[in-house]
Amino acid sequence: MAKPEILKSIKDILDKYVAKKNLRKTQERYRILEFIYDLDKHFDVDELHRKLKESDFSVSKATVYNTLELLLDAGLVRKHHFSNNTAYYEKSYFNKAHDHLIITDRNGKVEQIIEFCDPRIDAIRADLEQHLNIHISDHDLYFYAKKI
Repeated sequence: MAKPEILKSIKDILDKYVAKKNLRKTQERYRILEFIYDLDKHFDVDELHRKLKESDFSVSKATVYNTLELLLDAGLVRKHHFSNNTAYYEKSYFNKAHDHLIITDRNGKVEQIIEFCDPRIDAIRADLEQHLNIHISDHDLYFYAKKI
């Protein structure tokens, strides 16, 4: 379960976002946000929808899609395309930079996602910034592997 101070912070961010966009503060948006921040892994829309239903929170899949798009725009979730057909999401606020190892089956279906941080990647970023006189604001690094 997400810590109370984290829940307060993310709800405040969502409050400001919906006010700025002149949107309604709906129970569904806040419940989905809380549910996402209680998860400790990546998820797709179908999995999130199923878990919401299992927790006795009935919401349409369209509402889940729309809320995820809103949360993306608000900077509260990240979207990844680890496979050709499925978008995966993860919470992004209070989430440190990290990279991903995606393990797929022989057909390319994602079986496991492993997050990792490696200081050598930061060294490469710093070298690129210095060599090219730029500032890298963000990066995504995915390694894809198949079980042997």
